[in-house]
Amino acid sequence: MARAIVALLFFLSYPAMAASPEWGLVFGRGTDSADTDIVRLTYRRPLEGRDAWWMPSQLQLGASIWRVPDITGITRRVDVNVTPVWRAMSSWGYAEAGIGVYLLSQTINNDENRLPSSLQFGSHIGTGLRLGKNMNVGIAVQHISNAGIKQPNGGINLYLLTTSMAW
Repeated sequence: MARAIVALLFFLSYPAMAASPEWGLVFGRGTDSADTDIVRLTYRRPLEGRDAWWMPSQLQLGASIWRVPDITGITRRVDVNVTPVWRAMSSWGYAEAGIGVYLLSQTINNDENRLPSSLQFGSHIGTGLRLGKNMNVGIAVQHISNAGIKQPNGGINLYLLTTSMAW
């Protein structure tokens, strides 16, 4: 199943492979638990043929390392993810929103957060400033949960600090 999901993520990213890339680094902290942290490396490509407002403007591929409390203490998790992103750019910066799919290496179960399945969905909304021609910094909030495919579905909320650079 994991191989099929990774193949699907690659297939979904294929149309975006023709434009210039944007690399990013995201630092996140859980809103309910100061013991939950993530570091995420992202790779974005503009999507072509986005004439309608409802079409996403970018596709983000990412991989994250989590530090999260567990019954046995603080443990590590990793994830791979793909997120279509709707981004509106201006001369000063951007506003964006996205919703995507996350595949976690292991479930999360602690007093504050419950992610009982490895397949999760994440949505975020954020804004940022343009620093020069190719660099952005921003803030965002994100919710990750399994959309009710397995109970209990507590989810997790994160504050994100984002940086990105176009190449």
